[in-house]
Amino acid sequence: MFRNYYYLNRAVTELNSILHGLKVAEIFTQEKNRLYFSVGNSEFPERHLIISTDQNLPYFQIKNEHYKAKKNAVNFFSEFLPDRIEKVEIAETDRIIKFTLTSSEIYFTIRGKDTNVLIINSGGSYKSFKKIVTDEENLLKEFKIAEYTNNAVIPDFNQLINNEFESVSLKNSFPQITKDFLNEAKIRTKSGSTEELLNNLSKIILEIFSEPISVFYNETENKMFFVPSSFYSAKEQINSETGDSYLNAINKYLSLKYKNENSAKIRNDIEKHLEKELYKLSGKLNNLKKRIEEGSKEDVYKKYGTLLLANIHLLIEKREDITVIDYLTNEEVKIKLNSKIQPKQNVDWYFEKSRDEKINYKKSIELYESSKIIYDKLLTIKSEFEKASGLDELNSIKDKLKIKTEKQPGKKMEEQIKFKHYLVDGQYHVYVGRDSKSNDLLSTKFAKQNDYWFHARGLPGSHVVLRVDNTKEVIPKTVIKDVASLAAYHSKAKTAGTAPVAYTFAKFVYKKKGMEPGQVIVQKEKVILVKPEIPKSCEMLEE
Repeated sequence: MFRNYYYLNRAVTELNSILHGLKVAEIFTQEKNRLYFSVGNSEFPERHLIISTDQNLPYFQIKNEHYKAKKNAVNFFSEFLPDRIEKVEIAETDRIIKFTLTSSEIYFTIRGKDTNVLIINSGGSYKSFKKIVTDEENLLKEFKIAEYTNNAVIPDFNQLINNEFESVSLKNSFPQITKDFLNEAKIRTKSGSTEELLNNLSKIILEIFSEPISVFYNETENKMFFVPSSFYSAKEQINSETGDSYLNAINKYLSLKYKNENSAKIRNDIEKHLEKELYKLSGKLNNLKKRIEEGSKEDVYKKYGTLLLANIHLLIEKREDITVIDYLTNEEVKIKLNSKIQPKQNVDWYFEKSRDEKINYKKSIELYESSKIIYDKLLTIKSEFEKASGLDELNSIKDKLKIKTEKQPGKKMEEQIKFKHYLVDGQYHVYVGRDSKSNDLLSTKFAKQNDYWFHARGLPGSHVVLRVDNTKEVIPKTVIKDVASLAAYHSKAKTAGTAPVAYTFAKFVYKKKGMEPGQVIVQKEKVILVKPEIPKSCEMLEE
């Protein structure tokens, strides 16, 4: 896959030829886990290098035309920039990509939850994009002692060519050789000998560096593939896209991945909608058909009304039924009565039932016919859906069914209400209420349970919320103190030398019915004494 060491090794050789000598004007983020490096030149002034630190989808790509968002873009590493890229390398035994700049070094590490981007200047000062989870000192030491290269790293399998070869020993000696490489080598190995298998593995590594890369989605396995076009799995594919370079292929991969994920969601929405509507309509049709087959009771109810009218003198209050003689057939007829109404009102009651039955029976026939048309139409669309493959076809079916797209949490509450928005230490988002109404919304609607809530103690002021995206993360005490200073600054204690600030988890803040706007009840609070100010670590994103 694209994040395997050897693919990254190829990517580094391509990046080195593109980025060498380019100036990094700025580095910013405008969406979670992605950094954008502005590396434009005269040919591509809006060119950006994009690095994703998402542990489930780490990658880097080049976009020759990308424009920085006007809102929600936050700059990183500004004190280290601008600077010029001298070379791009990869550690010889690890997925650490090193960008050597004139005055600093940038490291992109791909290590699961520790995937991150760090910058270190010549004086040893450093900053990271995300919080460093592992031991910082050892991590920085590891960066320094690693051997880096921008040439192809080709493994030497000679040490394994013996009778004792096993895939376990291969994995231990060359952890970068993954199961899909080994499977491809086994398919190519006809003799079954270890020597031929390892020779094929060597060829596969060389193909990763030289062959065009095929990108495709396998519906049977329900997953994406990113392999050299010489691989058997690629040759079997009809609908694959090919990139002549890693950087070209990764762009195709991300686009295709998005399309297929989008297709899968739309397919699932359509399937659920059809199943629900067909089930609902089939029940409705069965009930209507039964109703129609039973026939109309219009004449029966009319007859009962007439017989009751003829025998009105026999009707007694609270009686539940009556037996009368049908003067046409001379037979006894038992008629149920509505004991909740006056006896004589039962005559009108049956005549009304007769009129209603005539209307309802006619409506049942009309409803059955219209429902049958809709049901047959849905069956036709279902057949069309089962044959559909492309995103355009699925969107067309979705439009026919008038399936509404679920509202994304697109317009965020902070955008609607316009809280003041700060960024602390380049990664912690802080929201400040503007008035009593805004305070209420911030504290009782916007804040999540495990967010931190702050307020200057005993004085009027803004409610302040520190967003906690990762509930397992321990928020540094320095951040708590800086946010408390913000809360004090946005209160009547703004001009004081020091001020007490109460803070707790947002789940311990609530309102009771009838409380004034901005008033809340706070439990389990702690108090910290701080200087009212906007700390240097705080950057205002929205006034």
